[in-house]
Amino acid sequence: MNDDERRRMSIDVDGVSRIDLRIKPRKRGDNPWARLVWGAAILAAGVVGWLDHSGSLHAADYLQWWPLVLIALALAHLPQRQWVTAVVFTAIGVLFLPPLPFLPHFRVSTILGVWPLLISVGGVSLIRQALSPAAKGASRADSFHTVAVMGVVGRAVASSDFAGGDAIAVMGGCEIDLGGAKITKEATIDVLAFWGGIDIRVPRGWRIENHVKAILGGVVDKTDDNVPAGAPRLIIRGSAIMGGVEVKHPKR
Repeated sequence: MNDDERRRMSIDVDGVSRIDLRIKPRKRGDNPWARLVWGAAILAAGVVGWLDHSGSLHAADYLQWWPLVLIALALAHLPQRQWVTAVVFTAIGVLFLPPLPFLPHFRVSTILGVWPLLISVGGVSLIRQALSPAAKGASRADSFHTVAVMGVVGRAVASSDFAGGDAIAVMGGCEIDLGGAKITKEATIDVLAFWGGIDIRVPRGWRIENHVKAILGGVVDKTDDNVPAGAPRLIIRGSAIMGGVEVKHPKR
C-alpha cells in the first residue's frame, strides 16, 4: 500500500454507497499527548480551585504537586523521540517536587549555578559545525553562512543547485528565504539558536528532515508533509538552546 492509499480509504455501506475517508498526516511538532497533559492539568487546577472555594479541601496541599505536570509533559515527548526535551522537563519537575523520602533533596540555587554549562553546549555545537560543515566544497552562490549577534540578519538564496549552509543566532535572529532555491538531490543546513531565533522559509515540494535538538527551546515545522516520492530533501540539524527554530513555506 502506497502513501496515497494509506491516506485515502473507501468503505462500502450496504454494498451500494461508498464513503471516501481521507487521513490527513499529522504535522511534525504536533504532539497530541502534550495537549492531553495540559488539558488534564487545567481541568485539575479548576476542580481544586472550586473545591477550595467551597471549603472541601485546601488548594495549597494539592497545588504544591504542580511539578508532576512537567514530568507528565516529559513522558508525552517520549513517543516523538524528543529525548533532550523529556530529560529537561523531568529534571526540572524532580527539582521542584516537594520533599520525598525516596528522593534526595536539591537546592535550587545549586542547580541554577550550573546554567553556564548551556554555553558549553552551544560551543560544542559550533565546534561540530566547524569540523563537519553542511555545505563543504560548495560555491558561495550555492550556499550561505549567516551569523546574527544581538541583531537580525536576512538572507535570500536563489541557487539552482542549493547545497546547504549554516545559520547562527545569538541573542538575535536569522531569516533565511529559500523560496527561489532548487535542490538537485539533498542539502543540509546547520543551525544554532542561542537565546535567539532562526526562521527558514522553504519551497513547497521539499521533504524536510528536522534533526534539531531543543534544549529549553522550541522547534516548529510548519511545512507540508504530503510530498511526492523522490522529492528534494533538506536536512536541518543543530541545536535550539533557550531559543527557537521555525521552518515554514513562504506566503502565497
